[in-house]
Amino acid sequence: MKKTAAWMVMLGCGSLAMAGGDIGTSVEPEVTVPMVAEPAGKSGFYAGLGVGSQRTYSVDAAFFDDADTQDETAGVVGLLGYHFNDYLAVEGRIGKSIAYEDYADVLSYSLFLKPQYPIAESIRVYALLGLGGVKVEGANGDTPAHADMIGKEILDETGFQWGLGGSYAFTESISLFADYTSLAKDADISSTLYGYDAATYSELSSDAVTVGVTYQF
Repeated sequence: MKKTAAWMVMLGCGSLAMAGGDIGTSVEPEVTVPMVAEPAGKSGFYAGLGVGSQRTYSVDAAFFDDADTQDETAGVVGLLGYHFNDYLAVEGRIGKSIAYEDYADVLSYSLFLKPQYPIAESIRVYALLGLGGVKVEGANGDTPAHADMIGKEILDETGFQWGLGGSYAFTESISLFADYTSLAKDADISSTLYGYDAATYSELSSDAVTVGVTYQF
């Protein structure tokens, strides 16, 4: 009996020692993996269609002021772009006058870098900075070009273009935009303009105000 009691005491002490061993065991700290922020905004391709007023003139004038050689035409603009994020996109445009031409039939094309900034959840402002070209031919409009220039080239200019605008997103995919673009400024020409004016002009400018809709894929 004494031996049995001694073994039971030894086993009990061993069990207590083993149980106490857990108390001193260090606990591994939890490691939190930092979340990597996603790029701002929805990236991807978008396309759009716009309409607006194009202006062709040979002297400086505010957009809504009349110049002696100013011809305002209605035009359409097609565009295709890619949003990298909320702050940068690249965009290509092609514009063509379609109505109310006097002496100018205008074709324009542009490739813009588009820095942009979201001032609210659905509203962005942006700039357009890039290169492009403008071609103007004499048109037989309401007040036609000089007879010698109808259907012939008045301007073919490639150079720096810029613009400013804003957009409003109705949904994640559909947005309304409006902007002003300067397509050519004081480009060199040597041409008559209106049919009733025999003067030869040496400079021509072109700009546009456009409103349209874009769809992001």
